[in-house]
Amino acid sequence: MIKRYPLISFFVLAYGLSWGSYYLLSGPFLFPLGAFLAALIMAGVTGGRGGLKDLLKRCVRWRVGLRWYAAALCVPVAIYLSTMALGLLLGVPRPRAEQFGHWYSLFLFFPVALIDAPLWEEPAWRGYALPRFSDERSPLANTLLLGLLLAGWHVPIALSGGKAIAAPYLIATVASAVVTNWIYYNARESALFAILYHTAANALSLYLFSMFSGPHLLKLYWLLAAVNWFVALMVMLLTGRTLQGRTHAKTAPVRS
Repeated sequence: MIKRYPLISFFVLAYGLSWGSYYLLSGPFLFPLGAFLAALIMAGVTGGRGGLKDLLKRCVRWRVGLRWYAAALCVPVAIYLSTMALGLLLGVPRPRAEQFGHWYSLFLFFPVALIDAPLWEEPAWRGYALPRFSDERSPLANTLLLGLLLAGWHVPIALSGGKAIAAPYLIATVASAVVTNWIYYNARESALFAILYHTAANALSLYLFSMFSGPHLLKLYWLLAAVNWFVALMVMLLTGRTLQGRTHAKTAPVRS
């Protein structure tokens, strides 16, 4: 069963380990590790040492053009700055100067954000799962399917922030999958760039959204979902089904 349906087995295991840890431990402490452990187990069971080696290679593939490093780090900045600007225009109060802290405060959130989720999630989603999606579907179709699966996986985390916030959180998750995979496919299918993008986005969320609460925070979450979908739609319009701006639907073979 596991070797015959490795992708289905992976998602069942990822959901089971993550959701199980969440409800058994009454919190999200080990939630992201569920997906990571599922990827390690499945890579080892189905591919042995070679499967684990392939997973590692996808997570450390760094020889990519500098523009994709810039995209992975700067696109989240643009998304969150646009969200904050729209929020201020729509009545969200301007944060006080002391809330921003020292100029380097934002950068302190990067290692926290990295260890909190991206370092464990992305080796699973883009390192193990995405390369095993069917080649008969386009990268865009696989991306949207992955986005829905990720939204489902995040449900306990989304609900932990309150039922009102869960909806925009999950809607943004699907859109974010499109933008992340646009970078992933153009960065030689490197999970490392998904890790960078995810880390930058989470660091900005931890830094900026911690300054708000109540209806103002909810408004920002809905605006974040809207901005993410705007960017995702622009990516889809400009790149088509390949998410690479090419006419062919199948990605060329990659080498580490």
